[in-house]
Amino acid sequence: MTDIKPDYFVHDDLYKQAREAGWEGWGGHQRMANAALVDRFFGLSGIPQQGKLLELGCGEGHHCRLFAQHGYEVSGVDISPTAIAWANEKAAETGCHGQFLVADLTNPCLKLPERYNIVIDGNCLHCIIGADRAVFLMQVFHALETRGIFFVSSLCSKDNNNYQTDRDGLPYRHVASAENLQAELKQAGFRVIKTRLYEREKFNHITVHAVKPG
Repeated sequence: MTDIKPDYFVHDDLYKQAREAGWEGWGGHQRMANAALVDRFFGLSGIPQQGKLLELGCGEGHHCRLFAQHGYEVSGVDISPTAIAWANEKAAETGCHGQFLVADLTNPCLKLPERYNIVIDGNCLHCIIGADRAVFLMQVFHALETRGIFFVSSLCSKDNNNYQTDRDGLPYRHVASAENLQAELKQAGFRVIKTRLYEREKFNHITVHAVKPG
């Protein structure tokens, strides 16, 4: 780990590249065709079937549009202006009445416009590095209604250590252990109610359902 600051706006460059390549969204056509995050969210019994839902790191809005089809009132935020412009275009094309905003969730002065029943981490938390993670989780906690659900979808290490990956010499991904990720959530005030680990070759993936106690 280093003290070098990440450049979160690299994600805007990557979204520009995705659009120029003719992709449907982040990661290409195949990733867009797989709605695993949505299916995994519904893996917890008793999930609210309606309400206000916010996705963090929403990109071009793929998951938000799917959640809207399930009856949620959806909003999405992303640090990338290119992604949010794309999300608004697709919302207009598909008749999705979502709200999509550019926002930096590592800014402690950020004020989100509403409070939400559900917050979805759209594979965003593992993009947040160092002390910014506590700020990010504080933003989530304040954005949730009491007893609201926070669903995390994140890279996860195969052992008890945290790892950092770099891109062009700058911090790019924070890969927490399952234990350390849950400790971060608890430190931020959440109660963890379900975790599930998915084995992968280099790093695993984890989903966590957590709740804001009331």
